[in-house]
Amino acid sequence: MMKTSTLAGVIAVPLVISIGQILFKRSSQALSGPGGPLWGLITSPHFWIALVMYGLATVAWVFVIRDMPIGRAYMFMALSYLYIPLLSLVFLSESISTTQIMGALIICVGIIVSGLKA
Repeated sequence: MMKTSTLAGVIAVPLVISIGQILFKRSSQALSGPGGPLWGLITSPHFWIALVMYGLATVAWVFVIRDMPIGRAYMFMALSYLYIPLLSLVFLSESISTTQIMGALIICVGIIVSGLKA
């Protein structure tokens, strides 16, 4: 049986990484700002918050893989294929296609099937 903290980790880490991706997308808008693209990126709060989130997610991930095989844990990273479209819909006003929804459902089924004990 998976520990509650490990289960929370395999669900939360891909979510935090996905939020970081949304922040990276937001920081990409600063690339065309005055001072050039590098200066725009360095001065973007979204960029720095995303980096911190990635760092925290990495530390959490180390605790997750301490408690479960990495091959089993890593399949949960596919949850980002579910999280990213939803987050981009809410925070970036991007659309979600029917094929994206179908793909996300297939990925969820795959995670569930892969997680079943033999």
